[in-house]
Amino acid sequence: MKRTTKIALVLVVLGAILIGIGWWNHGDKAVVWSHDSRSFRVVQRSKLSYQPGAYDKIVVDAQAPVTIKAGNTDRVTASYLDNTQGRPTATVSKGTLMVRGGRTTKQMSQTVVGFSDDDYTNGGVLITVPRNKHLTSIDIKRENSGVSLRDLTVKQVNVKSSDDISLMNLTVQKGVTAASSDGDVWASQVKANRLQVKAADGDIGISNSRLAATNNQLTATDGDVRVSETKLGGGHLATADGDVHLQNNRLTKTLTASTDDGDINAHIAKTAGAKVVVKDADMGDIKVKGHARRSGYWLHPNATSQYKLTTADGDVTVGTD
Repeated sequence: MKRTTKIALVLVVLGAILIGIGWWNHGDKAVVWSHDSRSFRVVQRSKLSYQPGAYDKIVVDAQAPVTIKAGNTDRVTASYLDNTQGRPTATVSKGTLMVRGGRTTKQMSQTVVGFSDDDYTNGGVLITVPRNKHLTSIDIKRENSGVSLRDLTVKQVNVKSSDDISLMNLTVQKGVTAASSDGDVWASQVKANRLQVKAADGDIGISNSRLAATNNQLTATDGDVRVSETKLGGGHLATADGDVHLQNNRLTKTLTASTDDGDINAHIAKTAGAKVVVKDADMGDIKVKGHARRSGYWLHPNATSQYKLTTADGDVTVGTD
């Protein structure tokens, strides 16, 4: 028998044994080699549930992914893997619900069967807020692997840094500040005064929202920026390397949109104005309402709502209702 065939058979048998270990321990679980005990062991999933006291502020100081949503209960649920010292905890003090812990853990060697290394983290945190509760603030203080906020009424929201960020059906009296270090930021049905979003390596998408301020700010370093079906006062959109999409929005004042390397596509109200600039005429074309235009073309310069669209290297296309 060839050597490669023998090795293959050994691996098949070993895999079957490890799968059996996982199923023997009540399910499809990861099996890893522990350097501490010098043996195979099964990664255990665990869950804790907290009944918090009265609070109106939420502060999350944890690396675990976090979901905060409205529901019919008042509860914090933390799921984690193995290391109880790293599990998320929740306490209430002086009206503030504080969530800590939930760090990513890599003490054990590579997973042999089951989760990949990327999956081997201490789970996540789910905070369920009663539907009639109005929060003063939500503050995500530490970079983590994901934030989801859904169906909430809150005065102020701040997400310091995360991977993917999802904002769904939020009513925010003041503003929302969110920064993504390595992921996308998506917001839908957000009613707020001001939205300030930064994405270091990902896309930004805003839809079906109402943003009253004239100084909203969306900035992407490496990704697209998309705003659709949204009513906003104005502000600034920018991406260093990506496209800008503006679709069927209702603008009150002035919105500036720019990209260093990408196209701009805007479908605007027929009464709105649009000033279009391509910094290098050899590097992009301009088309407004189906007609080719030169850089610097200004549609409806006296209109109250104005789009200022600029690309350094790309095309600009503007259509109207």
